[in-house]
Amino acid sequence: MPRLDSDPRPSRAASGRGSELVPDHDADLHPADPSTAGLPARWRPAPLRWASCEDDPNDPDLSCATLVVPLDWSRPDGATIELAVARRTAAGPADERIGTIVANPGGPGGSGVELVEDDPFSPGIARRFDRVGWDPRGVGDSTPVTCGTDTVTRFVAADPDPDSPAEQAELERLARAVSDDCATHDAELLAHIGTRDVVRDLEALRLALGDGPIDYVGFSYGTQIGQMYADAFPAGIRTMVLDGVVDPSKGFTEFLMGQIDGFDAAFDAAAARCSARSRACGVEDLTAAYDRVRDRVERAPLRTDAHTPIGHAELATAAIYTGYLTDGWRQLGPALASALDGDGTALLALSNAYHDLSGYGTYAGVVCTDTPPPPDAASWKTFADQARARSPRFGGSVANELLPCATWPVRSDVVPAAVTAPDAPPILVVGNTGDPATPLSGARAVASTLRSAVLVTVDIEGHTAYGRNRCATDLVDEYLISGRTPDAARSCPAD
Repeated sequence: MPRLDSDPRPSRAASGRGSELVPDHDADLHPADPSTAGLPARWRPAPLRWASCEDDPNDPDLSCATLVVPLDWSRPDGATIELAVARRTAAGPADERIGTIVANPGGPGGSGVELVEDDPFSPGIARRFDRVGWDPRGVGDSTPVTCGTDTVTRFVAADPDPDSPAEQAELERLARAVSDDCATHDAELLAHIGTRDVVRDLEALRLALGDGPIDYVGFSYGTQIGQMYADAFPAGIRTMVLDGVVDPSKGFTEFLMGQIDGFDAAFDAAAARCSARSRACGVEDLTAAYDRVRDRVERAPLRTDAHTPIGHAELATAAIYTGYLTDGWRQLGPALASALDGDGTALLALSNAYHDLSGYGTYAGVVCTDTPPPPDAASWKTFADQARARSPRFGGSVANELLPCATWPVRSDVVPAAVTAPDAPPILVVGNTGDPATPLSGARAVASTLRSAVLVTVDIEGHTAYGRNRCATDLVDEYLISGRTPDAARSCPAD
């Protein structure tokens, strides 16, 4: 999921680190169908040139490079963009090395470079694999989406759950300002930022690495990249792990309605735990505390230490963010307790943590074009009203977060469909019972439609399981090392 800092940041790699394209200009560089899965005939990237990363020059295991790819894969001899890549080399001896794990943290808009810097993998994996991450097009140190910094700040601060015609009109005006800003500053890049383009970039990265088939680990939205890659480039895969699974057969509003149900369920589960452990929670009744704070911010915003007022938007975002965590109630309860005392600082911190997950322009740029959204403001209001009826607490906020899609400068022509990937090797699919962002139903559906997949069901709350649950982490590690999935579906209890 999103958020806000879409400003381009300084490059992480030292100068002279780039790569060059080496297409064969005698090849057919303009296939009739730009959406075909493969790369252009005989197109190849130059090998990556690794150098110290500017942000971490003294880390001996970490290096950075730049991969140059076409902006428009149907015109690989045209304009190009840069993709930032980071690698941690295997810690063990060469005779124990298995290969290269390429990982994506999701978003859309999450930084694979930062993922590799933080290195979420276990010591056993780090010993046997290089770990590689990249910033997808539009993200971070890659050629960035720059639009929306000021317009998004105003849009996300507005009440996402308007209760008057004036508030509705203002929200629609601010949403259109975001889409107009992006149309002015990033229209060319936004036309080529969807998952179909990212999948080709991943194959280009695999070729540039020159290490044969990759081991791919995708988290959240990264699972959608993985599924489409497995379908398009099955020979490029040794193993694949999908953790926190997006079901590509669901349409735009259907997927968001599922998330609304998930966040409602996560909030109810948090409230139950608070009732049992009110001392740790900070309030005796999480539901009553949330509703009291919501009524209060409808009348007037709360003060914070940062002098940024807390209103309805920040309150809902804070609660939604804690749904991503295994024990989010431990943070939401005390934040609500402080809010009841008139201090919104802790709620603001939770809201900002959600916004910091990825830049809004990139997030919206992918989501608005990957699956057709409601086509105009009137259709969107109908959808938002249905979402609000479904969940009075979170429906309006979840639905209207992406209201700029109603007037987005790039329209989607994608028809939602399940991915079968008939020629891919066995894939490990991991889903949590209490995941609100990518509900378990999505993991079950994907495991059933992929031609060769095994499902691991993890009985925990929060989003994604690797590194959060010992059983799931061990199963993933065993699969990555051996190349063999479990013989049958597995269940993992909470630790």
